[in-house]
Amino acid sequence: MIELIERLETFAKDFHDDLKNLRGDFVEELLREEINRGCYGTRAKELFDALTIAEQDLILRALKLQEQCGGRQLQFTLAIKSLFPDSELYFYKKFLLWLPEPESEAALNRIELIKILFMDVGNTELELYFGRHFGVFGTPRTMRLDEMILY
Repeated sequence: MIELIERLETFAKDFHDDLKNLRGDFVEELLREEINRGCYGTRAKELFDALTIAEQDLILRALKLQEQCGGRQLQFTLAIKSLFPDSELYFYKKFLLWLPEPESEAALNRIELIKILFMDVGNTELELYFGRHFGVFGTPRTMRLDEMILY
């Protein structure tokens, strides 16, 4: 009898986990449909279509978290860090984003999509820097002569 109860508890836990995962996938697919129908605008659809499937999945997960938790600024940051893991994002009256890679149309398109989907309307200013990092007071690795921008 104890063995049967343990098997039922295991089944119930596995069923609950499967249901939770299915719901997450379902929400992501609904968000994918909304983007593809143009609910976030035609430009967001175009930019989303240009991403790889893996990049689309990262965006959908971040968008799902935003829908569940609110917190657009947090999700904006997570979306940037998921697609650009080596980037640095700062905020001082506006967002300052440094990407270690050279400027490219693909990178600009990914950033534009993230801005459309995740950036608060009130915080629409984002300044981009590619390549060499700019100096940030209090961050010794970035403090180099002739490479600093003061705010």
